[in-house]
Parts: sequence; structure tokens; C-alpha cells
Amino acid sequence: MFFIAFSVFLWIESDAVAAATISHPYATGFVKFGILATFGECLKDRIVVGHWLPPKLAFRFLIWGVVGIWLTAAFPLFDTGLASLVAHHMWPAFPYPFWVSMWINFFGGIAFFVMFVHYWANSILDDGFIAPWDLFRRPEAPQWCKTILLSMLFFWVPAQTITFLLPPVWRVLFAAYLGICLGLILSFAAKAGEATGEGLA
Repeated sequence: MFFIAFSVFLWIESDAVAAATISHPYATGFVKFGILATFGECLKDRIVVGHWLPPKLAFRFLIWGVVGIWLTAAFPLFDTGLASLVAHHMWPAFPYPFWVSMWINFFGGIAFFVMFVHYWANSILDDGFIAPWDLFRRPEAPQWCKTILLSMLFFWVPAQTITFLLPPVWRVLFAAYLGICLGLILSFAAKAGEATGEGLA
């Protein structure tokens, strides 16, 4: 009901949302990701542990909001950067949205880095401070990396190709909806980890 109500509100107020996105891109990016991607994390908890609200929900909202600001800046950065390469005949122009997605997910490495930083932040919330490089010593690390890399190849590249087919004003909102899918991907990774005796946080 929350998801439907919020989506209906965005649809009814689409003109106001578009105007706010243009006027206040970072603030709206924070709110979009904070609400929708946190809902994805709640959905992950509902699937994995059977209840909706993970601990320290406000901090998780804050983390996702920061991710929203990060991607609000990253999208035009990669878009205009690739456009510059194309203009200088240093990269093929077709298919342009696919190439932007490839740069974000693989060539530029931002997708993995964003998901790793989120994994690190969540690990701190759950278990206390841990150095980021120590995460790779955890028994669930191979399963986490495998799931994330496969999701980048088979989900994020196609999904973010669609993102860059949209007008710029709607890209961050669409990406925030994709954050719900990230919650599902992480839940599948958690169940796969349980099946192998590893368990993913």
C-alpha cells in the first residue's frame, strides 16, 4: 500500500516533481532514494527474516539518501563525459544509452563501488565498525561479489540502459525504483549464502 500510494502521488504530482528535480536536484535525489530504496531494504528484510522493519531504519534511510545524491551527480557526469568522447570520435555513438550504462556499471566502476559502500555502511550498522578491506575476509564475501557482479551484467546494464532512454529529469527517480530491485537482489544473495552455509548480511 505504501509503494502504491507513493507511486500514485508521484504520478499525480509529476509536474511538481519534475520542477523540484530541476530546481533542487540533490535534495530530491536524496528523498527519492531515501524513500524508495529504503523500502527495497525493508522488502529484503521481509523476505529474509520475516519482518518489515530492519534495525536503525533512520540511518539506513540516510545512507540511501546519500547514495541518491551520489547518483544524481554521477548520471550527468557520465552522460556528458560519454557525449564528449563521441563528439571527439573517441567512442561509438550507437547505442548511446547502452554505452552510458556500461561506463557506469563496468568501465567506470561506480555501480560496484556504490553497492560496496552500501554493504560496508550496513555492516557497520549491524556489527559495529569494520575496515572496508576486512569485508573481503568474511565467509560471505565470495557469494556477495558473485551475486553483485552477475546482477550488474544481467540486470543493471539493461535496466540502466532504459534509465538513459528517459528524459534526464526522470532518470534519478527511475533509478530509485531500481533500488527496490537491489533489495530483492540482496535477499536472493542472502538466501544463496544460507544455502551454502555462508549467510549474507
